[in-house]
Amino acid sequence: MNFSRPARFMTITTAAVSLFMIFPASWGAAIGDGGAAPLFSASAVGMLISALLYSVSRKYSVGDMNAREAILSVAGSWVLASVVTGLPYFFSRTAGSFLDAMFEGVSGFTTTGASVIEDLASAPRSILLWRSFSQWIGGMGIVVMALAVFPMSGAGTRLYKAEMTGPFHGRLTPRIQETAVILVKTYLILTCAQVAMLLWVGLGVFDALTLSFSTIATGGFSPYRDNVGHFAGTYAKWVTAVFLFLSASNLMFFYSLVTKKNFGAAGENSEMKFYAFTLIVFGALISSLLYLDGIYGSARESLAEGFFHTVSILSTCGFFTADYCEWPASVRILTLALMFCGGCSVSTAGGMTCARVLTVLRHIGAEFRRRLHPRAIIPTRVGDSPADEGVVSACFAYVTAYTAIFTAAMAIAGLFGLDVAAAFSGAAAALGNVGPGFGMVVPSAASTAETYASLPSAVKIVYMFLMLCGRLEIFTLLVIFTPDFWRK
Repeated sequence: MNFSRPARFMTITTAAVSLFMIFPASWGAAIGDGGAAPLFSASAVGMLISALLYSVSRKYSVGDMNAREAILSVAGSWVLASVVTGLPYFFSRTAGSFLDAMFEGVSGFTTTGASVIEDLASAPRSILLWRSFSQWIGGMGIVVMALAVFPMSGAGTRLYKAEMTGPFHGRLTPRIQETAVILVKTYLILTCAQVAMLLWVGLGVFDALTLSFSTIATGGFSPYRDNVGHFAGTYAKWVTAVFLFLSASNLMFFYSLVTKKNFGAAGENSEMKFYAFTLIVFGALISSLLYLDGIYGSARESLAEGFFHTVSILSTCGFFTADYCEWPASVRILTLALMFCGGCSVSTAGGMTCARVLTVLRHIGAEFRRRLHPRAIIPTRVGDSPADEGVVSACFAYVTAYTAIFTAAMAIAGLFGLDVAAAFSGAAAALGNVGPGFGMVVPSAASTAETYASLPSAVKIVYMFLMLCGRLEIFTLLVIFTPDFWRK
C-alpha cells in the first residue's frame, strides 16, 4: 500500500473543512462575539495539517489509488476532519477539555448530535453557527463534496462507495463525479428551501441557518438548551418536520422524482414505501400512547408531538421539543426501535437504513415460505425483483456487525458505571448517529439540559468510535483493523 495517495486525498478534505470555517469566523468577526479568533486559529491549524500532508504526497495522484487506499483515504479523512472540527471548541473553551472538544467535533461532523457543552447560552454565536454548519458538511459527506469538485478518475467510484450510506448506492449518471454534483446540488436546494421557509415564518437569519443546517444533515444540534422547543408557537417545527422527512429520504430518488416528474414512481420504490409506512405506524402508536397516558390534553397535541418525535428519531436527527424521559416507558421502547432502523439509503440519516431492515425482513419471510414448501425456489424479493444474493448476504453481515458492536459498547459502558438504560440507549444513539439517549445522557427541555459531559472519558472515546463507525457504515472503518488489510 502506498500511504502517499491517501495522504494526498486527506490534503484535499482537511483543507476543505478548514476553509469552511471561514464562514462562521467571518460571522463572528462581523458581530464581535469572541468566536472569530478561535475559528480562524482552528482553520489555520487545519491548513497547516493539510500542508504537511501535501508535502509528503505532492508527487502522487489520487486517481491511481486501489481499493485499500480508497478505504484508508475515506476513514482517515473523517478522523482528521473530525479533529479539525473540534478545535474551535477547545480554543474558545466552549468544551471543558480537549477530549470534550474532540467529542463535540466527532458528534457534529458525523451528524450524531450528542453534546458535551453544558452552557450553550454563554457560547459565542459564531461557535454555535459552526456547530450546526459542521453537521451540514458531514451530512452530505466530505468525500462526496470532494468528488463533486475534483475529478478522481478510477478512484472516484471506490471513494464514493466507501462513504455513502445504505446497501444500494447506485448512480444517476455514468460518471461518478456527475452523480456527486447532482447530490450536492440537491442538498443545497433543500437547504436553501428550508432557510427561505423559516425566514418566511418569522425566524431570524441565525436561527434559520442553524436550524436548517442541522435539519438537512439530520444532525440535531440546536443553539438553544430546549432545542426545537425554543421555537414553540411558530411554524418552524412543522417546516423542520417536513424537511427532516425529505432529508432522510433517498436523495437520488428524490432528485429523479422532481426532475422527471414521475410521481407514480413513489409507489414503486419499496424502500420509500417502507420508510413512509414505518413513519405512519410508529407515529400513530406513539401519538396514541401519549394521548392515552394523559401526557397531552388533546388528541391534536398528542398527534403533533408524536409525529414530530417519530420523524426526528427515524431520520436519526434527534431534535426534541419536550422532556421525553417523562413519557411512558412504551414510547421510549418504540423510540429505541426507531433508533436502530434509521432513514433511507443515500441520505443523510444513520442507523441500519430502511433498505437493510426491509431486506432482512423479506428474507425472513421467504425463509418461512421455504419451510412450508421445501422443494420450491423462493427468492427474497425487495420490490418487484428478486434481491441479489450478495446484497442479502451483505445486509445480514451488516446487521450482525451492528449488533455485535452495539453489544460490546453497551457492556463497556456498563463496566464504567452506566446503568442498563443509559448504556443501552447511549450505545444505540451513538452508533445510529441519533444523539439523545435515556438516563445519564438524555437532554431535557423542561430543566437544565443534561449532556454527555458527565460520562467517563473511556466511554466518551468508545462513543466517538461508534459515531464514526455508524457514519462510515461500520466496515469502512473496521476493515482497517484487520490483518488482511495490511498484507501485501
